[in-house]
Amino acid sequence: MAEHEKLMTKIVKPLSRGQITIPIEFRKKLGIGSNTILNLVLKGNKIEITPAVVREFNEDELREYTDKEISQFLQDDKIDKDTARTVKRLLSEGKL
Repeated sequence: MAEHEKLMTKIVKPLSRGQITIPIEFRKKLGIGSNTILNLVLKGNKIEITPAVVREFNEDELREYTDKEISQFLQDDKIDKDTARTVKRLLSEGKL
């Protein structure tokens, strides 16, 4: 943390459904508005909340797959017969 950056601390209490209010000073500093998507990460016994970076969709970045590629994807995704039998048995026994 830079020397000139002041540490901001606030105590908040969750509402009955777990909702909390992020203090206005924090929202202003981070540019959090009513439409901001937030990313929450649980790190040990702490919750880290950061504004999510939302990237605009660009159609030029997409490509269509050929029928051959799709067939290969489906083939690669298949499980072997022994595994399939085991899964089917476990499902029928209600263990999955």
